[in-house]
Amino acid sequence: MVTRRILAGLVLLLGLAAPPARADLIRLFGDDNVGSAGGQFLKIPVGARAVALAKAYSSLAVDGSAPFWNPAGLLRTPGRKNFFFAHTEYTADIALDYAAVHARGQNFGYALTFGGLRSGDILRTTELHQQGTGQYFNANQFFVGLSLARAMTDRFSVGGTLKYYQENLDSYRLKATLADLGILYLVGVGDLKVGFTVRNFGGDLRPGGTPPAMPDGYVHFPEYQSYAAPTEGAFGVSRTWRLAADLDLLTVADFYHPADASETFRFGGEAGLYGLLFLRGGYETSRDEGGLAAGFGLQLTRKQLLLRIDYAYSDMGAFGTVHQVSVDVSPLFRPRPTDAWRRTP
Repeated sequence: MVTRRILAGLVLLLGLAAPPARADLIRLFGDDNVGSAGGQFLKIPVGARAVALAKAYSSLAVDGSAPFWNPAGLLRTPGRKNFFFAHTEYTADIALDYAAVHARGQNFGYALTFGGLRSGDILRTTELHQQGTGQYFNANQFFVGLSLARAMTDRFSVGGTLKYYQENLDSYRLKATLADLGILYLVGVGDLKVGFTVRNFGGDLRPGGTPPAMPDGYVHFPEYQSYAAPTEGAFGVSRTWRLAADLDLLTVADFYHPADASETFRFGGEAGLYGLLFLRGGYETSRDEGGLAAGFGLQLTRKQLLLRIDYAYSDMGAFGTVHQVSVDVSPLFRPRPTDAWRRTP
């Protein structure tokens, strides 16, 4: 029965990922489609721990960032409730903020997420004023997501996220509804986990409204051009190894396939000292710019409250370095007196 349920879940997932008549859900040759997808903001990673592990997180998303990386991980978080906040200082003075809150029971988990990107003031230029007109505009983007996870067995869970995305460029607006889907499977050998996700799939992205009138000599188009959604898929495994009484080593690896870029492999490792201090590093292959990442985290447990503070540094090559911090707060489950009495030998 367990095997049948797992196979049914995999068949359902593959069925959703099957190519429709018009185009593949995830294009097979992403390197031939560079620059063909919009909504790139949705691909910016969140969570300092995930970034420090080179984003190899599809099987490791069992914390407050699970709604972003793999919603199926909502059922594997340490506490029944979780509050997660992340801030990223991105390139070109762009800032990204992300927040998530979720709750779970025995078989179901729910989450509400928000992500926003602020460009700051951008100097307006024209063909005749290439050094600027003295006016400024903004390019801001945000999304709001609702996630649901379901435990199919004690080892196998599935999850999905429906999110509303909006991009604001000066007076122009782009709105879309996209979805994520993920599975998480505990193999039963140590804490070995296998994860698979498909993120940001949906219809094409097109700004609303009618394009402004063009000067004489330019071709006028009746509507804005549309772009494919930034769909991406990942498959990964992770496991923790006990090296000494107070020293653990977590290893993780992902195969990442975007619809608009080349496939990459992501690898990462995390050394845990006394369950308190964590040192991390990772590398992503086939990157034209950068690929290295590193970071550390501090985890504290006090009066049934789990607090984790993480920092990550990632290399963006010619675009400089990116710094990210995140805070994960989870009230741990406190057994009721009757439950404790029942477990007493």
